[in-house]
Amino acid sequence: MSFAAVDAAEPGVIFRTLAAELFGAFGIDSVHVCQLADRDTVGRGTVYEQRPDGTVGERDPYVVPFDRPSGVHRVLATGAPLNVFDARNSEIVSGELTERFNVASMLYVPLSYERAVRAVVLLLSSSSRRFADEEVDLVHTMANQAAGGLAALALRTRLAAQAETQAAIARAAGTLNETLERPEVLDTLCREVNVALGADLSGVYLGDAESGGVAVAAQGLTGESDWWGYRIAPGEGVAGQVLVSGEPVVSNDYQGEVDVPGVNAMRSVRTAMSVPMYWNGALRGALSVAFFSVRRVEAEDLTTLQAIANLAAVACGKAEAFEAARAAARTDSLTGLMNHGAIQVRTAEEIWRARRSEAGLTCLLADLDNFKPINDRHGHLVGDEILKRVATALDAEFRPYDGVARYGGDEFVVLLPDTDEAGGVRAAHRLRACVARTGLAFGDLGMPVTASVGIAQWAEPLTAGDLLDRADRALLLAKRRGKDSLVVASSRAELELAGLETGSAPSQLMNSFWSMVARCDQPSEVIDVLPSFIRRELGLQEVALYERADMAGLTRIAGVRAPGDPAPAAFRPMLVVPFEELLERLRSGSIARSSLAELRRALGIEAPDATYADPQGSFAAVGVARAGEVRGVLLLRHSGTEFPRTSVRLTEMVVGQAMTVLLGQSEGGSRNAVAALAAAIDARDNYTLAHSRDVVDLACAVAERLGLPRSDTANVRDGAMLHDVGKVAIPNDILYKAGPLDDGEWEVMRQHPVIGERILLRTPELAPIAPLVRHEHERWDGLGYPDGLAGRDIPAGSRIIFACDAYNAMITERPYREPMSHDEALGELVRGSGTQFDPDVVTALIEVLALRPRALEKVAAR
Repeated sequence: MSFAAVDAAEPGVIFRTLAAELFGAFGIDSVHVCQLADRDTVGRGTVYEQRPDGTVGERDPYVVPFDRPSGVHRVLATGAPLNVFDARNSEIVSGELTERFNVASMLYVPLSYERAVRAVVLLLSSSSRRFADEEVDLVHTMANQAAGGLAALALRTRLAAQAETQAAIARAAGTLNETLERPEVLDTLCREVNVALGADLSGVYLGDAESGGVAVAAQGLTGESDWWGYRIAPGEGVAGQVLVSGEPVVSNDYQGEVDVPGVNAMRSVRTAMSVPMYWNGALRGALSVAFFSVRRVEAEDLTTLQAIANLAAVACGKAEAFEAARAAARTDSLTGLMNHGAIQVRTAEEIWRARRSEAGLTCLLADLDNFKPINDRHGHLVGDEILKRVATALDAEFRPYDGVARYGGDEFVVLLPDTDEAGGVRAAHRLRACVARTGLAFGDLGMPVTASVGIAQWAEPLTAGDLLDRADRALLLAKRRGKDSLVVASSRAELELAGLETGSAPSQLMNSFWSMVARCDQPSEVIDVLPSFIRRELGLQEVALYERADMAGLTRIAGVRAPGDPAPAAFRPMLVVPFEELLERLRSGSIARSSLAELRRALGIEAPDATYADPQGSFAAVGVARAGEVRGVLLLRHSGTEFPRTSVRLTEMVVGQAMTVLLGQSEGGSRNAVAALAAAIDARDNYTLAHSRDVVDLACAVAERLGLPRSDTANVRDGAMLHDVGKVAIPNDILYKAGPLDDGEWEVMRQHPVIGERILLRTPELAPIAPLVRHEHERWDGLGYPDGLAGRDIPAGSRIIFACDAYNAMITERPYREPMSHDEALGELVRGSGTQFDPDVVTALIEVLALRPRALEKVAAR
C-alpha cells in the first residue's frame, strides 16, 4: 500500500490497491469508496469487487445523497470510524444499500487529508461480523497511507491545474484582445474555460432576468446538437439561476436539484457551475461549465471561471461597440438597408455558404423606372420618400435571411440564398409587384413607379463582383428592352446586349475591326488575327487564343505579346483542363481575376510546375462562342492590378461580331448578321445607315412591283441595307471629306463594293447577297464599276438598289451640296433611264414614288 501511495499517477490506482489489500486482509465481499464532491450535498460511491482470478474490478458508480442520516454522513461529522454489526436493522444504513449488496455488517473508515475528510471507505460483509479494534486500526492505517498518496496527487494536480489555469487566463486575455467579432470572443471563451477547468462542456447564454437566455456559443458539442439556440427560462438550469440572481451558482446533483433544460446533452451532466457576465453596466449573460461525473468544486475553480468570464465581458463590450460602428458604416443612411459595400461583403459570404452546401444562390438587381423624372418634377423630398417606402416594402416582402440592400441611387439588390433561377424569376415578379403597389400609394405622380430587374444565378467560379456584374448586365438589357421588365443573365442575353451596344461602341474600334475583316481572305483568318487585333486595340500586354485539343487539354493556336514586354510569358502552349468543366464555367460569361493563379483556379486549369513564375498584372478569360456553345477561349493579360471591365466588354463585343458575322449561326443567323453589320455601319457613319434604311423601303417596294419572288425580294432588302457596308474600311479623311473627291480619292472610294462583297462572303448566310452589293454601282450601259457589267448581266437586285440609292442620294443634303427637289430627282432618273439605270426599274420606282407623297416630303425634309 505504501509503494502504491508513493508511485500512483492517478487516484484510481490508489483506491484499487487499497481495495485489493483489504480483500486480502479481511476476506470481505466488497469495498466501497465514497468520494465527496461537497460535504453538504452528495458523494459518489465506487464499488470494488474481487474477481475469481484474484484481480479487483469496478462496478458502475452510484450517488450517495446527504439529505438523510447515513453512515457516511456520521463519519463525515465525527471523523472517526464506524463499526456496524447489524446493518440490516441499523437506522443509519440505507435499506437500498443492504438489499442491493446483501450486506450484514459494515465498517466505515474516513480517508482524510488537507485537514478534511475527503472520502469514506466502506468494508461490506454478507455475513455478520464485528470488526475487532485492531482490525479497525489496521484499516484506518491503510486508509491513511492511501490518503497520503492522494494528498500528494492532489497537490501535484492542483499545482499543474493552477499553472494551466494561469496559462489559460493569459492565453484567453491575449486571444480575446485580438478580435472585435463577438462570436469569435465567445468561442474563445468556451475553449479556454474547458482547458482551464477540464470541463466536459462549456457554454454561453446571452440574456437577462426577464427574458431568460439564448445558447450562443459552446465547446464540447457537435454542430447537430439541439443545444444551439436553446432558450432557457429564468431560473432554468444553473445559467437561468445566474441570470435571475446575478451571482455564481454550483450544483453537484444537477439531475436532482436543478430544473434541467430540455436538451439532450444536459441529461448526462452531474456537476455544473455558472457565473454572471456583465458589460456596459448590465447583466448580459451567463458562462456555464458542466461535468459528466460528480466533481468537487473548489473556490479557486469559481475564481478561475469568473476571471475568464470577466475578460470575455470586456472583449464583448468592445466587440459590441465595434459592431455598432460597423453597422453604421454598412447601413444606407436614407433607407436603413445595407449599403453598396455591405452587400458586396454579404454576397461573398453567401457564395461561401452556397459553395459548401451546394445550394442555389440568386441575385436580383432592380432599378426604379421613371424615378429621375419624378424626382425632378416633384422634388427630392418626394424622391427620398419613395426610396424609403420602397426599401421598407422590399424588406418586408422577402425572407428575414435574404439580403436586401440599396445598391446606389434608385437601385436595389435582393440576395436570395437557397434559391435557383426559377425561384429568382418568381421573386423578381414579386419585387416588381411590390414596387408598383408602393408607387400607387403616392397617388398621381404623372407617371408610374415601376421596376426593371436583372437576375443572375451564382455558379462556379463567379465571385461576388462577378455575380453582381452579371445582374447589372441583365438589368441593363431589361432597361434597353423597355421599362417594367426583367431579364435573366445568360450567354444569349449577353449576345443581345452586345448587339445593342455595338452602335454605341467607340467608332474607332469598329472601324479598325471592319478594316481588319476586309483585309482577310478566309473566315479562319479573322479568328487567327483576333489576338493581335484585341491586344493592339485595347492596349493589353498579352493575348492568347486556345481551342480544344482533347478531353483534357487546350492548345494555343495564336498568341501575341506587347513589343518589349519584359515579363515572362503568361500563357503556355498547352493547358491541362477538363474541357467540359471549362465550358460550364465560361457559359455564364467572362471571368476576370487579379492574378494568373486566381484565374487558373477559377477556370480549373492545372497549375504549371513550381519553377514557373507567374507574371504580374491582371487576367481575364473570354469565351469564343458560336450558336451558344463555347468553341475556344481567349486569355488576356493587362498590366494593371485589376482587369478593366470595359476591356472585357469590348473583347466580348469584338468576339461576338467576329463569330456571328463571319462564321454565321443557325436559327435566324442571317437576320442576326444583317443586324450586326447594320449596327457596325451606324457606328461608323450614322448618315450611311439612315440612308440605307430609306433605300431598303424603296427597293423592297420596287422589287414587289416588278414581281420578283419572295426570296429574291428578301435578298434585295438585305442587300439594300448593307449596300454600303464596304465603306467601313474607307479612311475617315475620304469618307467624311466636306468637298468633292479628287481622282485618287475616287479610286479608293470605288473599292467599297468589292470590300463589301468580301465582308459578306465571310458569313455563309449572307453570301447570296454579296453579288448584289458588289455590282450595286454597275451601269445599264456598261460604264459602271467595278466590273463594267451591262444590261441584264447585272443582277436584278443590284439594278434595283442602284436606282433607289441614286434617288435617295439626290434628295438628301450633303456637306458639299444642297439636296435636289423631288421633281428634279425624278427628272434625273428619267434622263438616266436606258444609259445609267434599267428602264423597267426606273418606271417601277416612279410608280412607287407616286404612291408615297408623304414619305417623299419627309425624305426631302431630312
